[in-house]
Amino acid sequence: MSDLLARLDMPTEARSFTFINGEISAMPGLQPDVNHVLRDNDRVAFFDPHSMWPFQYRHGIAMIGEMREAMTGSRDQGLHTVYKK
Repeated sequence: MSDLLARLDMPTEARSFTFINGEISAMPGLQPDVNHVLRDNDRVAFFDPHSMWPFQYRHGIAMIGEMREAMTGSRDQGLHTVYKK
């Protein structure tokens, strides 16, 4: 992922929700996917930071392993609706 972001000249903070092969890999304030190894034919979708994903749809969403570990390891488990103070 970090190589793709560099190739696109996109700072990781410039993206919001990110999906790899239909599984969430990052969201505002939680971007554990920067070291994720992308493989040939992987599909990556970046959302603009101004695009928000409704909170209620986040429960039960498929996640890449790094995201699952980051969510369970975070104090609020990624369940927050405000991303900037």
